[in-house]
Amino acid sequence: MPTAEAQRADAGRGEPGAAPAAERPRVTRGAGFRPDVEGLRAVAILTVLAYHAGLPLHAGFVGVDVFFVISGYLITGLLVTELWSTGRISWLRFVGRRIRRLLPAAVLVLAVTSLVAFFVVPGLRRRDIAVDVMAAAGYVVNWVLAGREVDYLASDVVPSPVQHFWSLAVEEQFYVVWPLLLIVLALVVRRPGRRAVLCALGALVAGSFAWSVWASHTDPAPAFFTTTTRVWELGIGALLAVALAGRERPAAAARWAAPTGWAALAVLVAVAVALPRDVDWPGAWALLPTVPTALLLWVGWHAPANGPVRVLGSAPMVWVGGLSYSIYLWHWPVLVLGEWTAGWAGTTLPAWGTVLLAAASVLPAWLSWRFVENPVHHGPWLRERPRALLAAGLALSLTGVLVALPLLPLRSPFTTTPPAGSVPPLAQLGAGTLGAGRPYVPVDDPGWVTPDPLVSGTDRPAADVDRCQVEVAVTEPVACEFGDPPGATTVALVGDSKAMQWLPALEEAAAARGWRVVTYGKSSCAFSGAPAARAGGAYPECDAWNTAVAESLRADPPDVVVTSGVAASAWAGNRTARALLVDGYASRWRALADEGVPVLVVGDSPLSPDDLDVCAARRPRELTQCSFDRAEAVRGSGLAVQRDAVRAAASPGVGLLDLTAWVCPTERCPVVIGHVAVHRAGDHVTATYARTLAPQVGDGVDALLRRFG
Repeated sequence: MPTAEAQRADAGRGEPGAAPAAERPRVTRGAGFRPDVEGLRAVAILTVLAYHAGLPLHAGFVGVDVFFVISGYLITGLLVTELWSTGRISWLRFVGRRIRRLLPAAVLVLAVTSLVAFFVVPGLRRRDIAVDVMAAAGYVVNWVLAGREVDYLASDVVPSPVQHFWSLAVEEQFYVVWPLLLIVLALVVRRPGRRAVLCALGALVAGSFAWSVWASHTDPAPAFFTTTTRVWELGIGALLAVALAGRERPAAAARWAAPTGWAALAVLVAVAVALPRDVDWPGAWALLPTVPTALLLWVGWHAPANGPVRVLGSAPMVWVGGLSYSIYLWHWPVLVLGEWTAGWAGTTLPAWGTVLLAAASVLPAWLSWRFVENPVHHGPWLRERPRALLAAGLALSLTGVLVALPLLPLRSPFTTTPPAGSVPPLAQLGAGTLGAGRPYVPVDDPGWVTPDPLVSGTDRPAADVDRCQVEVAVTEPVACEFGDPPGATTVALVGDSKAMQWLPALEEAAAARGWRVVTYGKSSCAFSGAPAARAGGAYPECDAWNTAVAESLRADPPDVVVTSGVAASAWAGNRTARALLVDGYASRWRALADEGVPVLVVGDSPLSPDDLDVCAARRPRELTQCSFDRAEAVRGSGLAVQRDAVRAAASPGVGLLDLTAWVCPTERCPVVIGHVAVHRAGDHVTATYARTLAPQVGDGVDALLRRFG
């Protein structure tokens, strides 16, 4: 997010020569600093701040898109002015300016975030923050977040206190690559003029925009973060900069300038307030904030006396705009770590508390701007030593990585082995401690527990670890074998991660029965004949995968199919529909049974809160305080849909195995049963607890095979 230094691109010195005279930018003198640009940045940061504070500005995130356009405009103006004035671009000097401007304050925020997180964030959550801080220090955190978003197995992820660095990472990647592309263009086309730069930039913008529209529709979660889907937004500002750089600013603004500016500002505000929910973003929808931003920059260049320039250039707006980078850096860690701190203190942050924290974040923002950002940015140190400045930048980035290292070691209050040292057999653990005559008794302190509740999220089935469960965009199924490869009975486990969670139980049962287990897993994909839904939209990759799996099962029929899933509805063309999924389940399962392959539906496990590990870390001797309501957890699962679908299938070859009583034996679902942590974040049971359910799952498969046979 550049400052007034970059705004002086408008006052470029022109290009001395090789382009055709008609398109050659001329030497001009302009006003340099533009208060309206600072005011526009104030609009951007205020919308982001209000959005994150929970105020009724549900599309305030578009402030980031406004920042992108402004950054593309200011930075490109700076670059093309240098190119046209000198015939070259000093990449080292350009990057050095960005280092002076951006890195010191960013590293300070990362250091403070790491320090606070060390004391108030427990377990694996602390490790996740460490990874994010390291990625933020290297300005690649947007790709880390994109990868995490597409990982359905990581559905337990909570907001990172440095998540907002994703947009800074996009900008930094643009700042590094865009000057290099201009340098290459200058080598190919000697002293390229306006037309050459516009053509090269236009091709980049068009390609990025097309990719953004496609990716935002097909895989919206990662598309939100990736650089390739966002470059076109910076490119819109860059195109405007190339079009205006080197031109004389008009002495008097055209009559249409002020009305156009007011209309653009009104659209920008309306988008932030009333953008439809659940739209594909960025995609084509992002034109709504980016085009008005470009129009406002254009109108501001004309400087109409009665236009929005007057409001945007007012002293309060300029002051906020000057602080916008610092406010952006500080506000999100203050909000997220404020919530963590409240939890650490045993309380919950109220809604007004969030607003208060958002407002309070202006104080550290001003302090870092006054004592870190400004002195380094405008100080004489290293300014004329670009190589030393680049080395200093690398050292600062390394510092950002080092401050995260203390967050990596796990400090846990739990013991994972009994005092005797040897863990009892499975039959004496977990679900093995339940049953007739052995009712569950809630325990605050089990003495020891496995796996450690703080890292229960890592206790996953082999299908997860071996990546047998394919990701969202994959349509070809992957078959993985477990159990006894030459076994006489083949069990096919099919479905999403809520199906794959029962693999450990099947593996234990297979060892005793000589079964061969084959898995077909796909993220967030129910094994159904109905069109799949994901994130409120169609999921065609799941449909293609379903068809391919059904063909594989027909070509090489197993003896029985075991399936489960969390889905509660299917895609009905323009909405989701529960009844459609019931019919899709029933038709898929009935078709298999009619072909001689019985289907055992393991009822979806109750949905567990994502913060059980946090609660356990804070109440290790009061684990009953972390239990949760069984009725509500069951309502949130896919069990009801599965029950209806089994009834609708009306086939002796389709059966339901409901394990709710073994996962939640009382009205409050416990965190630990029989010294075993039951749940892992993301609404799954741990692999260890699933193994203790091997007798129930094995008996269910046996019973169905006997009944169907």
